[in-house]
Formats: sequence, C-alpha cells, structure tokens
Amino acid sequence: MKRMFGVLTSLVLLMGFAAQAQASLIAYTDSSWRVTASDPGLGNWNTDLLYNDSGWETATVLYNVADYLPGYTAQGVWSSGGQFSTSETVIWARDSFNLGSLPLTAVLEGGIDDDGEIYVNGALVVVENNGYANGFLVDITPYLTVGDNLIAFRAYDNFPVWGYNHAAWLQVDGEFAQAVPEPGTMILLGTGIAGLIAFRKRLGLK
Repeated sequence: MKRMFGVLTSLVLLMGFAAQAQASLIAYTDSSWRVTASDPGLGNWNTDLLYNDSGWETATVLYNVADYLPGYTAQGVWSSGGQFSTSETVIWARDSFNLGSLPLTAVLEGGIDDDGEIYVNGALVVVENNGYANGFLVDITPYLTVGDNLIAFRAYDNFPVWGYNHAAWLQVDGEFAQAVPEPGTMILLGTGIAGLIAFRKRLGLK
C-alpha cells in the first residue's frame, strides 16, 4: 500500500507540471568583449576558446542600442580608435558565454557598419559584404553546446564610399524549457494527496 501511495503521488506531481518556454538573454556586445584593430592573421581567434587574446583591448562602447531600438541590452562597440577613426577601420572581436542547458531556440541579431563575418563556435553564421550598413537575424541553435561557447566577429567599414563611421553590435536571445505548475493540476495535486491520506487513515495505515 505504501508503494501504491508513492506511485500515485508521483503521478499527480508529474501531472502538475508542463514544459513551457522561458525567454533569456544569452550574450550581447558590451565593454567586456575583447577586440583588436591589429590583424590576428589566420590563427584560431574565431574557433578556439583558449586562444590567447590577452594582448587585445577591451571593447570601447559607442552607444546603447536601446537608445535607438528599445528593449535591447547590447551596446555598439569598436576599438579604442572610436567610431570615426581613420586608422582603425577594421576590428576583430570575441567573447564567450556558458550554457547550463541547450535552448529550444537561439537567435543572433545585430548590425554592422558596414561589413563583416560572425562565427559561433567556429561556424560562419553571418556574412555581410555588400558595402552598406546591415542588420541581421539568424538562428544559431544548431551551433550551440552545453558549457562554454565562443562568439567572434570581424567588422570593417567601407569608408571610401560612406566615410568613416564604424560600429558593430550583436545580441543572442534564446528560449529555454522550464517546468512550471499549471493551476488546474496543482488543485488536482492537493485534492489527490488529501484523498490518499484520508484513504490510508481509513485503512489504519501511517
């Protein structure tokens, strides 16, 4: 009888929870990113989490994206030369983030003035090379892994056409499965357990 009580209680508990999605901010550009205006060459700066970027600088924040697109956390960044530098018109940037579990979906969104490439764990996920400032929105769910992840990009300004005005920003938003109690089944849970306790008492069980 004790075994039956335990099984029935477990079933009621399971009925009281359903998988729902919870939106979360996963990664975004800010001053914590590592950037350089010096070409790192053909090394593994965009594929290796352990790549030595100690000689790189922290990103210089140019603006808050929310000032132009409300609701965003990301900041526009560049190297210390700043947005209108005539010498630092190309940057390489990288950052890592940790995932305790894989998201149901993950979307990379952002903008580069003017062109560039973005990598997630070494996979090339965005290529912009039309010479104009561009926005992008891409599903990166297949490229993520549990644990540490690397996101890296190169951005460059097509200054001969539009002048010196460079910036880059990106943000990754995801949805994760979350077990949450449903009100109706929580009532069932309380009623069911109370009934089982009463039933045990009638049988003289503790």
